[in-house]
Amino acid sequence: MTETQEALSSDLAVSLRKRLAELRDFISVDPLSNPVRQLAHELSCQLENQELNETDLSTLIKLFSDNAFRDRAKTLQRYVELKEGEDPQARLKRAILKPAVSNSFAAFSRYWEETKDVVVFTGHPTFILSKRQREWLINGATGQGATLDDVEHYPDSPITLAAEHAAVLEAMGQASQAISLLHTDIIDIARKEFPDDWRSLRPAPVHLSTWVGYDMDGRTDIGWQDVIRHRLEEKNQRLQIYQERLGQIGQLDSSSQLKEALCELEEMQSHTREVLAYFDKRPETISAISDAANSLTAAGGKYATLDKVRTGLEYVARNGTDQAAREAIALLSDMNVFNLGMGHIHFRLNAAQIRNAARQVLKLDTDEDLFGRSALEKVQKLIRDAQSVEVNFASLAIEKSAASRLVIAMAQILKHIDAEQPIRLLIAELENPVTVLAALYLTKLFGVEDRIDICPLFETPRALDRSRRILDVLFRQEAYREYVEKRGCISIQAGFSDAGRFMGQIPAGLAIERLQGHMADLMDKNDLGHHRAIIFNTHGESMGRGNHQGSFEDRALYALSPWARAQFAKRGIPLVHENSFQGGDGYLLFGNRQLALSVVSSILEARHSAECVQRKPDPFYEDISTSLDFYRTVKSMQEKLYADQAYQTTVSAIGLAFLPVTGSRQSKRQSLQDQEDMSLRRIRAIPHNAILQQMGLLANLTGGIGQAISAEQDYFVWLEQNSDRFGRLMRLVTRARSLSEIKIFIAYMKLFDGSFWATRPLSRREPQLGQSCAVLARELSEDKRYFAALKLAAQLRSDSIALSDQLEAMQLRQSEVFMPDELDILHAIRIAILQHIFLLAARLPDLAPYAGTKKEDVLQMVFRLQTDEATALLEETFPRDSLAMEDFDMAEVANYPADMPKLNDSIRAEFIEPLRRYTKMVQQITSGISNFYSAIG
Repeated sequence: MTETQEALSSDLAVSLRKRLAELRDFISVDPLSNPVRQLAHELSCQLENQELNETDLSTLIKLFSDNAFRDRAKTLQRYVELKEGEDPQARLKRAILKPAVSNSFAAFSRYWEETKDVVVFTGHPTFILSKRQREWLINGATGQGATLDDVEHYPDSPITLAAEHAAVLEAMGQASQAISLLHTDIIDIARKEFPDDWRSLRPAPVHLSTWVGYDMDGRTDIGWQDVIRHRLEEKNQRLQIYQERLGQIGQLDSSSQLKEALCELEEMQSHTREVLAYFDKRPETISAISDAANSLTAAGGKYATLDKVRTGLEYVARNGTDQAAREAIALLSDMNVFNLGMGHIHFRLNAAQIRNAARQVLKLDTDEDLFGRSALEKVQKLIRDAQSVEVNFASLAIEKSAASRLVIAMAQILKHIDAEQPIRLLIAELENPVTVLAALYLTKLFGVEDRIDICPLFETPRALDRSRRILDVLFRQEAYREYVEKRGCISIQAGFSDAGRFMGQIPAGLAIERLQGHMADLMDKNDLGHHRAIIFNTHGESMGRGNHQGSFEDRALYALSPWARAQFAKRGIPLVHENSFQGGDGYLLFGNRQLALSVVSSILEARHSAECVQRKPDPFYEDISTSLDFYRTVKSMQEKLYADQAYQTTVSAIGLAFLPVTGSRQSKRQSLQDQEDMSLRRIRAIPHNAILQQMGLLANLTGGIGQAISAEQDYFVWLEQNSDRFGRLMRLVTRARSLSEIKIFIAYMKLFDGSFWATRPLSRREPQLGQSCAVLARELSEDKRYFAALKLAAQLRSDSIALSDQLEAMQLRQSEVFMPDELDILHAIRIAILQHIFLLAARLPDLAPYAGTKKEDVLQMVFRLQTDEATALLEETFPRDSLAMEDFDMAEVANYPADMPKLNDSIRAEFIEPLRRYTKMVQQITSGISNFYSAIG
């Protein structure tokens, strides 16, 4: 950007802010006025009259997106409570000293050797930030800010699974270093406090996990070869870390035992690299598969454990100098956490895939009750009678059942790559206990039931409503109880994202909290309370997935409340909380040493805060009838909203078009004749939430709250001030309300109002648009989307006004962390660009003479904002490399069709290329707007 352009854009930005303020003030005179719509219209007029051009718009988009981006860096810094000038390791040491457990070594070691928290890296499509953007944010959050001149607000393309896996390995590398420092600091404190006992300490309070490269729910592009390669890559990286650390210990201790350990590691690393070279080629042929498999299995599992390495380190821990022992104990602690990988791995499969496999094996009728005694008895008999089978990589290559193939892959990893690290099997959309038992049967069939943690995922309203019954029936099954005795733990997963779109984010959070309480109660009642309870909360980084924007500690206590934690504590059940860090947004939190240490500190601080809060009564739980009324009222409105045709039509009108591809698991654009009739269930949870963010319609967070608390406003004002739980809920709602405005989505939906286009020429200031506006008015005359939006707005408005009044009574007006003016202006710019795209399409010539496609077909694509498809169709109709008369050497004279190449060039210059450029600008604004939420979706 030149200095002249920068000055012009700055002046224009000032004028836009001033104009927006004037338009907002006018609401007091005319409540029906719409500042964003009016500002968009004025920008559109300037664009069509050439008072603004593409460069001006691009410069403004860059300016406002840069501003939001800088604020996002500050928010990230605040979020992990990273203070300027403070060494994050000093904070980590303070966090270790907070729990009062240093009165005896037994208490100290018991507290720190027990795992209570797990960082889980997941691979949802949230890579809207390019690698360059992530680097800038990480540096900006840690005081190393640089110019944004070379930063484009647009995701990398293409986003591949390999790129996602590389990104997660970087994040896990930083996270593992932070955990290593945590281990060392705990050891140093023990060494000081307990000089006679510290050498026996093996701390492991925080673990790492990942499902990136192992999540097969809803995707077919991850083959078993990819799974094995990913696991080998992780093993290779971990062995490099171990070799370096062991070499450093070798400088402090020259014992033969340690030298033997180092030799073992070197052999293991050499073998891993050799095998990885085969799998890097992704073997497909029978010969290549055989060679790759044989290279891995030839060692017979010799390199699948760290037993020999641990023996050498244990010798140093007992007999070495204090410094050598310190380093050996720290490395042993790391090995106990990571074993032969960067972290635990989570495979994920849909319940339907396991259920279908179960029906085949059990010969169940499709309508048989999967809660019924018959189905339960059949599957338990199958488990009792199961004889484990031997499998190899040929078994894996030949197997067709997705569920069986997954368990065979686990068996091969456990036999030949890492025999010590248990593997999680997540079952998505689970709604009955038989599915869990069917998965247990498969693990027993393939001989790995003692090392697989089967984890049901509760994410649908049906599953959450029936969660107590599902767990109660499951916990009473003898086969499951025997399995739990082997594993020593029970794990469940709670899906904030999917549950939140079906029943609203606040009711989903409360339903999940109830599920967590049910789990504690039922483990105790069924005599399973001596085992660990593992709760994996997939709530992620943005408000759409149930997260507060205040601090990471606040997020942790929202996802697993002090009350829920107390249900386990008072029954003496060890509890492990797993936090989800999703995609490009989540990996930022482990972008460098400072951030990673801050997050680990926040995890420890959240645990300690929860223990303190547990000791205080919370009226939200004591006044059960009021809390239950609040839950039911909001849930009822949210469920009606999600099922309402006006909501379906409004959200589907823009659909996925605002969203660039943000992950290797792509959200397919819908190509339906009547996209407005498309069920939102066909859009995944994260894109659904992202659409709401991009339309300024956070109804999934704010809808129904005003109605629920208006009947007893004074009481709820008191409750917000006196209840830890209700206060957290209302802070989330407040933040969402500050970034949500009904008039914004109405401004977008005005695009589909035929009468708007019919009346636009009445000003007489745009004579060149008369014909184009007439085309749009005619084509949109019967369109239902704008009127659906008006109906939805009418349904939401009174609740929204009530909510604003109540938040003011609670003194919860959100401070302007970001710049809402700039958020509204970005919306206005995008609406103006969309109007320009509509007008461009309306000016297209008749396509009938050149192709079987009609102009009206292209217009309908544009009205669904399927501009990529529209430009592809125009490309096909008017190709770049079309033949021209001069390409031929003809003796015979002709003068027809002399204008064809000229027409193709004209269509490309006037329609195809502008459509591409303006579509990209629309999606660049998507990136800019997502910064106000610090995440996409």
